[in-house]
Amino acid sequence: ASIRVLERYPLTDGDIEKLFDAEEMAGGDPEMLYKLCRQLLNAWTYIIYFQPKPDDLIGSFREQNYPDPVIKGILEAHSSPEFARVVESLASCSFSGLPRVISTDWTSRTVVHRDNQPVASDREAVLTFSTDHGVRDVRLGGKELEKLYWTVNQVQASLDGLLER
Repeated sequence: ASIRVLERYPLTDGDIEKLFDAEEMAGGDPEMLYKLCRQLLNAWTYIIYFQPKPDDLIGSFREQNYPDPVIKGILEAHSSPEFARVVESLASCSFSGLPRVISTDWTSRTVVHRDNQPVASDREAVLTFSTDHGVRDVRLGGKELEKLYWTVNQVQASLDGLLER
């Protein structure tokens, strides 16, 4: 049950009743299993978001009267690749609704008119964002490039300030 909850994390209470089909429940008490799965969901939520050390985890579960076989099962799953996968997938989630940027690339160019004279307002950059929703190109004109330049400088100054602490 612990592995099943972890494999399908994140879950809601409503999802718990869909974790096991009728064949898997044969002869068992569904309410007891659902109660156990809800406890496991709470335990995994705590483990994933707070990532306590194994010794602290054991102490916490013993204080809450978790049976030793359940604690052993959770600790085995805690050290599994599945746990690392779940943590990584949650860390990379964006709850803003915006795609997550994987990489960026850029090209800059200056538009030259027939008289071979560039004009300051004809500067252009194309930013290519590779995201978890695909690739997207964004064209920035001269004024937008200046704004981006000053914004990046402000972010850099903020990061420098954090590093000086």
